[in-house]
Amino acid sequence: MNREIGKGQFTYINSLILLSKLVIMKKITTLLFSILIFQLSIGQDHYTISGIVNDEKGNPLIGAIIFSPELQKGNTSNFNGHFEIKELPVGTHKLVVSLLGYKRDTVLIEILNQNLTLDIQMSEQDLTLDNVEIAAEQITERTSISNISFRPQSLQASQGLTEDPIRTLSTLPGIGRAGDLFSPSQIYVRGGAPNENLFLMDNNKVYFPYYFGGQKSIFNTDAIESIEMLTGGFSAAYGNHMSSVMNVQTRDGDFENYHGIFSVGFYNASALFEGPIVKEKLSALIAVRRTYLDLFIKESASFPVTSLGDITYKISYKLNKNHKLSFSGLSSTEGMDFIAANQEPGLPNKLQTSGTNHFQSLQLKSSFGSKFYNKLSVTNTLNQNVSEIGRNLSLNIDAGQFGFRDDFNFYLSNKHKLKAGLEWQYGKIDYIGNLPLNPLETDVNDTTLAMRELDIHNKGEVIRSAYILYNGNPINKLGINTGIRFDQNPGGGYTDISPRFAVNYQLNEKSKARFSTGIYHQFADGEKNLKSSKAIHYILGYEYKITDHLYGWIEAYYKDYQNLVYFDSALNYSSAGEGRARGIELFVRKEKGNLRGWLSYSLSHSERTASLVGQIKDFDFDQRHIFNLVTEYHLPIRKPYLPALIQLNYRYTDGTPYTPIVGATHTSSGWNGVQGEPLSMRNNDYQNLNLRVEWRYKIGKVMRAASFIEIWNLTNHKNVLGRSYQYGENYPNQVFDQKYYATPFLFGGGFRMELGKE
Repeated sequence: MNREIGKGQFTYINSLILLSKLVIMKKITTLLFSILIFQLSIGQDHYTISGIVNDEKGNPLIGAIIFSPELQKGNTSNFNGHFEIKELPVGTHKLVVSLLGYKRDTVLIEILNQNLTLDIQMSEQDLTLDNVEIAAEQITERTSISNISFRPQSLQASQGLTEDPIRTLSTLPGIGRAGDLFSPSQIYVRGGAPNENLFLMDNNKVYFPYYFGGQKSIFNTDAIESIEMLTGGFSAAYGNHMSSVMNVQTRDGDFENYHGIFSVGFYNASALFEGPIVKEKLSALIAVRRTYLDLFIKESASFPVTSLGDITYKISYKLNKNHKLSFSGLSSTEGMDFIAANQEPGLPNKLQTSGTNHFQSLQLKSSFGSKFYNKLSVTNTLNQNVSEIGRNLSLNIDAGQFGFRDDFNFYLSNKHKLKAGLEWQYGKIDYIGNLPLNPLETDVNDTTLAMRELDIHNKGEVIRSAYILYNGNPINKLGINTGIRFDQNPGGGYTDISPRFAVNYQLNEKSKARFSTGIYHQFADGEKNLKSSKAIHYILGYEYKITDHLYGWIEAYYKDYQNLVYFDSALNYSSAGEGRARGIELFVRKEKGNLRGWLSYSLSHSERTASLVGQIKDFDFDQRHIFNLVTEYHLPIRKPYLPALIQLNYRYTDGTPYTPIVGATHTSSGWNGVQGEPLSMRNNDYQNLNLRVEWRYKIGKVMRAASFIEIWNLTNHKNVLGRSYQYGENYPNQVFDQKYYATPFLFGGGFRMELGKE
């Protein structure tokens, strides 16, 4: 039921990966990193509090959170129950101590002119929904280094002019994407294809969560509570995808106060309203967005202009302290109506599309006594899309899916948890269209291409799944997550069995070593006679905590692909393909302080059996080097004329493979291109540096405003977006490779206003 069944729909866009040269930016990178290290070295006349957290029997407690709301500082206890919080000022402070399964406690401390030692004892209590829900929602149970999470504040500053949170995720290690401002947001994780990624929104599987061709994702940052990105080694709770999990949790509307947000940016305008319907009992949140460029230049545009809009909503009802019911959803619409008077290189002469997406999720979250937590989700998805692209390509898709999922958590003790779940989906799809007979032919304006007509109508059960896993600390310093899942393909008549195992070991107070492995299956969409593709993950990592708010990790991985689908020169499909992806990744992040940000670097290689030739070659989405630096400085001096935030975002990648046109032949029907060796050439390197400056203002007690400017491609680097080919006897080998380029230096900005108590 994956919407990407029409892979040929936008292949010509997806093949235009933008790249750059790291050497040119070496001095800038060195300077910014030096500033980061300098900032860390500045000492202050503050003190440290440390101690031990024990239970009533004197046993050390792992993972207790000790936090000062006033100072926004805190830490967690290690395997010996020890904790340490540095740089606390002189004075009286309140510490809140919390741990799942234990009573929440508040401790008053007084720091004079010396460090302070404090021992804390916690008492057990029955679990309630408030203190178990967050722990149960951690999809990876923290057994893999690869899990990285973002809150809305981090997303808003780094998502870029298009206001797309997936643009932030693509700055993480091992994640590739096309580089241009208006090119697809689709991500390629550790050498995998875009359809190997699992996207979840409130437990609802979101198929192809993008607007036209992947130009922008449908997720609205203002409505998001958190995003977790797991680039490998995820637990048995999630399956039928081989590369990654992106878990989006929308936030409840405020149960006590009313809030409103209105913003206008370079790309779209948006508004949000939230507040209580019944105070402390029933709340609502609604957020809307729409692009507006088409409203001004639609009739006079010489290039395609999209019309995109969406609405995200959530109603939350607290039945009692142990049960909460919520209904959330997202509806999006897109459209384009463009016919070129004079065709530009790389653009189809015609782009006429219209489409709608609807996702709904009804969830009941419940805790029972001190041991049980359950989340029941009923989900529904509807998708309609009608497209005419170029001279030949046409698509008409009408798809829907309905299902449920239940996740059950049983806490044997504070250190041991069993988790199990069931999932069932029923769907239907009607798919009518014309696609190139040879899927590698991507020129949608070529009238000589041999086309095939598709008329597909299917409905029935899509998947039946079950899993069980254990997560816990069987001995001090050692954490284990192990489990197994079963995914049954009712149409194919087979069941995939996928065992998973992950372990982490606390080497000392500052460092951990982790390892995970597992089998990951994915159904062969649209090919009923083929078995599932399979990937076996091997991941080894080391994490080091440099300071309280600065940490880093290095991770090596190997993915062994089997049963991959490909087609031969006679266009016969087979699941005998093989592949492998391996790499080393580095990630360093500073989360708090005036200077924040992260840098990531990936060295990787991905190769698979290539269609037509049936040989192992570099994969379409192979990128050997990916480097990102995101750094932001929050000015401590608040003056109306001074910016509150200055951010630099730099990205470098080398080129992905492509198949060149090396010549042309002329027949009675016209010129035909001659393809060279498949995937034998690489696109140019890509580099891009963006600057964002943001001002923030307080207007009275309940109003806040912000404005920003952003410069895309600050150095005006000329990145090759793609190429089109022209044929004729006056060209060498009868073919001319005409390159076209990504967005040059571009200036944009916007403003934002918030109403309500902070």
